[in-house]
Amino acid sequence: MKISFYLINLDSSVERLNKADTELSKQKINYTRISAIDGRKLELSSYSNYDSKRSHIFTGRDLIGAEIGCYLSHKKAVETFLLSGSDYAVILEDDLRLNEDFNQKVIEIIRWLENNKYTDWNVINLGAKKKKLTSKIAEFGNYELLNAYYFPILAIGLIWSRKGAQDFLEKINDQPIFMPIDVELQAWLSKNGKGLSVYPALVLQNGSESDIDAGTLINQQKSLRADRFFPRQKRMWMNKWNACKKLLEK
Repeated sequence: MKISFYLINLDSSVERLNKADTELSKQKINYTRISAIDGRKLELSSYSNYDSKRSHIFTGRDLIGAEIGCYLSHKKAVETFLLSGSDYAVILEDDLRLNEDFNQKVIEIIRWLENNKYTDWNVINLGAKKKKLTSKIAEFGNYELLNAYYFPILAIGLIWSRKGAQDFLEKINDQPIFMPIDVELQAWLSKNGKGLSVYPALVLQNGSESDIDAGTLINQQKSLRADRFFPRQKRMWMNKWNACKKLLEK
């Protein structure tokens, strides 16, 4: 069982790196820094791998450059993992705050999954803020490992299986970008039923807006406009419908 840890961080975000390094060092976690893609100055009109029309259909708006940079940064981290000899990857964003037993619980959970031959999963969300359309798999002290049929939004902390990483790259390499990375993951995992989560969260945001995804809150507020609200609601209900179908199959 070999686990690699990856931290996504912009080259310019030195203070964030220092804070994240302190968090990880407290738990004696050795990690690989992933130099994040800075999409904040990206011209969407000239970026060929972005589909504005589909973005409006699924999110009710255009993405911003920072969201595309965040998407590409997570993709880069997943690709780096697959080039390694590791069995699992823990991919973290740099605006993190780790629970004091984070590393211990990550190891316990993966060991339990291996010992019980529980292999039919792609991604585990370590930062879930709530339980919605879930079923309990196991308990680890105060934490529950859950089937997360409606996969949680936010990608602050994710565990990837090798098979999950391979399947995800195969999926997204055949399509343009038209959703933020966490929305893409929710749609994919709510449909295939292979998303798990840990509750309560093992990793939280530290209260500062992520540099690699700057502006998301502004876009969320704008999405309350009617022309943006309905596509968002349609997408969410589609994901919930897929999640309910998977839940009922169990």
